[in-house]
Amino acid sequence: MPAKLTLHPPERAPRVVVIRDGENLEIGRDFCCDLVLEDPSVSRRHARLGWNGVGWTLVDVGSKNGTTVNGGPARGAELQDGDWIGFGRLRGRFERLSATQAAALDSERLARIQSSAQMRRRLSSDLGPADLLVRLLESAMELTRSERGFVLVMGPDGKLQVKVASGFSPAALHDERFRGSVGAARQVLETGAAVVLADVRADPRLGKRPSVAALGIASLACVPLRQQGKILGLIYVDSRKIGPSFTQLDFEILEALADHAATILAGSPFDHNTRVLPTDGAVVAELQHRIEELLPAV
Repeated sequence: MPAKLTLHPPERAPRVVVIRDGENLEIGRDFCCDLVLEDPSVSRRHARLGWNGVGWTLVDVGSKNGTTVNGGPARGAELQDGDWIGFGRLRGRFERLSATQAAALDSERLARIQSSAQMRRRLSSDLGPADLLVRLLESAMELTRSERGFVLVMGPDGKLQVKVASGFSPAALHDERFRGSVGAARQVLETGAAVVLADVRADPRLGKRPSVAALGIASLACVPLRQQGKILGLIYVDSRKIGPSFTQLDFEILEALADHAATILAGSPFDHNTRVLPTDGAVVAELQHRIEELLPAV
């Protein structure tokens, strides 16, 4: 009977690992490990997941920050469905699967990969920059199952300009919680790295924070449009409704789409006097105003 380990890296999308009957996994940060965990709190060789004939056991192999099961030290007891596992500060949830469930996960992964190829073809270099950004946002919202989103492009004056938006209402833009959306954009611009909150409910740390709950956002992703180290803009999507969370694979696909779009934009200078026709056209001017108003204060 296979199993699933869902890992929840900080500020990244969950990573789902399917474990097959009979598999034994060396776990750690070293690339020679069977399951590589890229987290600074994880040792090079951290733990061992072993098959005992009917299930899996977990033991620490001398890691610096320890391995836990439901908060206690991992000492080789058989893992039970729903157990929370800790590798240093990295948390994960262990779940038993039926053969049908495991096959469904494999099929879904294949479907997502095939879908990503189709999305990439939609972002054709034959498109003008305006149409490209519209399709980028549509693809990103479809991929992450998001309700709202916008694309910002850096103007010649170094200021961000809203070029396409979808799903926002004037009331939502004036809601104090919109600061969280702009804060994610600010963080991307300052660090150059994407910001991800893939599933507040499932994250063992973020789900309990009042500040996160106050944002009223179930998931968000904010990814830079970057070309040769230069940020040309960013894409932001979020969802306030509880629904299927997007995974690390989905996020990697989103980053690849953003990089692909940025490459095309860099080769086709954007006419900043041209207005992109967004799904919610009346919102663009107000969204631009709110971003200009909030970015310096976030």
